[in-house]
Amino acid sequence: MRLSGEEFLLMCQRQRPGAVSAKAVDPIARRRRLRRLAILLFAATLISTFWSGVCGWVPYAPLMHAWAIGSALPIRQTLLANWMGGLQFSLALMAILVAHELGHYLMTLYYRVPSTPPLFIPFPIISPIGTMGAVIMMQSGTADRRQIFDIGLAGPLAGLVVALPIIAWGIIDGNQLPHVTNSPAETLVFGQPLLIQWLGAWLDPGQASRYVQIANTELNPFLMAGWVGLLVTGLNMMPLGQLDGGHVAFGLLGPRSFWIAVLAMAAAVGYMLVTQVAAFALMLLLVFLMGLRHPPSSNDQRELGMLRQLLGWASLALPILCIPGNPLSVL
Repeated sequence: MRLSGEEFLLMCQRQRPGAVSAKAVDPIARRRRLRRLAILLFAATLISTFWSGVCGWVPYAPLMHAWAIGSALPIRQTLLANWMGGLQFSLALMAILVAHELGHYLMTLYYRVPSTPPLFIPFPIISPIGTMGAVIMMQSGTADRRQIFDIGLAGPLAGLVVALPIIAWGIIDGNQLPHVTNSPAETLVFGQPLLIQWLGAWLDPGQASRYVQIANTELNPFLMAGWVGLLVTGLNMMPLGQLDGGHVAFGLLGPRSFWIAVLAMAAAVGYMLVTQVAAFALMLLLVFLMGLRHPPSSNDQRELGMLRQLLGWASLALPILCIPGNPLSVL
């Protein structure tokens, strides 16, 4: 996930020659601190996703068991049994997320649009997947309409290039995490998006029905990493505000993309009300609070060309293909 806005960090802005301020800070020092922060967040996300994979995507279970019996034995047992699966999940997922964010970041470098490096967001213990993705903040008003389109679409496409082979390997490999004697009583069931269902029907036709919903006790680390990668891609490609899909819609329609965002938000809220699936409520609330209207570019009149238009309209189908109807339920 990536953000842009007027809150873009001041280290990316040039100081005016001769400007004097008591609060002035060396921009080089600021960039160094930001790079250190990016490295620390990357390491923390690597660890939190590793732990989620080790725990079979119920990361709080061994900790609660250890607390209940007053011993660290459940944690040790889980680590010894599943460390390889946790490592596979973490590295595969981080490869997808890094590809996604580098797609954005390299395009900002190409167009010389000031931006932060990718900032990963660890979400340990509570989240089954150990992360909330990553963000890149870029300075508003420095990219034109075509550049915004390219920057927004580059991330999801790069992430998909890495995610699809990982999903295919997870389906072909099929190895599940080893069962641990202190595994949690509750079972999480992950609904599968259309892309995984189609790949499952193609690569494993005899077991096609099992790729509609898969319990965490039956998941392969690579397949789960691909599931998260598709979810991140699908959510980011919703044509709302400053999400990747919002950038793409703005590139296609300019300021008129606001009405696409309104329709997409209404459709998402209507879907949650009808199906009573509230998994996306928090994200939609945050997007609504940030605003559905995309900020203006440096040149809103810049045209995309036919190839970009075809690719852009086709990419807006990614939320339908990548987001499960019911991502998570508990048995």
